[in-house]
Amino acid sequence: MIPAPDELKAQGIKVLGISGSARQKAGMSKSEKILLQALDMAKKFGAVPHFIRLQELKIYDCEGHYSQDPGYCTYPCQDSMKYEDDQMQLVYNAIFDTDVLILATPIRWNNHSALMQKFVERMNCIENSDVWFGKKLIKDKVAGLIVIGHVDGVQHVAGNLMNFLNWLGFHMPQDMITSWVGPNDEDTTKDWDEIQKNPYTQEDLENMVHGILKLASDLRNSKDLRGNKDY
Repeated sequence: MIPAPDELKAQGIKVLGISGSARQKAGMSKSEKILLQALDMAKKFGAVPHFIRLQELKIYDCEGHYSQDPGYCTYPCQDSMKYEDDQMQLVYNAIFDTDVLILATPIRWNNHSALMQKFVERMNCIENSDVWFGKKLIKDKVAGLIVIGHVDGVQHVAGNLMNFLNWLGFHMPQDMITSWVGPNDEDTTKDWDEIQKNPYTQEDLENMVHGILKLASDLRNSKDLRGNKDY
């Protein structure tokens, strides 16, 4: 088990949870329920939680401006400027403001959800601003993942999203993934009870929260020591 973070050091750390489930109502998604548990756990250590449900926002598809010219795929996103009712800027602002980002997704045919993929593609302008133009927008931030589903796919989904987060510039601690894989019978009516009873998933959740808060605390302390200078 990863030891609990120092509450004094964890005070005020901002933790953003983003749910990529397409379930229509609050409380229906199991990955989202685990995400809310993680935010509650972080709050008990003095962290400040914030929650976004992608399903509730109007976010346009990435239109692939990078394919025409990398210079067209920088922040602010071309699609945000093109569509006045696009709400992806709310997500950008929340990510820029947070210390920790936790993404939660169900497994969909051995992959993350379509909503999460839309989010990933719309974040390309953030990554491209750094890679092509040296404008690093993600600094001293920590990431965690929640991935659940049936049969298998956790490692594939987690690997894809960890690669994405790495390219954006997020730091990832040991045990930054909370996961659950259901049985082959795919009887989803029993899932939530099984998730709550599963000692490995509960241990994953505790380790993830402890790990991300400890790393975020260390990064904040390091930032204070170096006087906000980037090296």
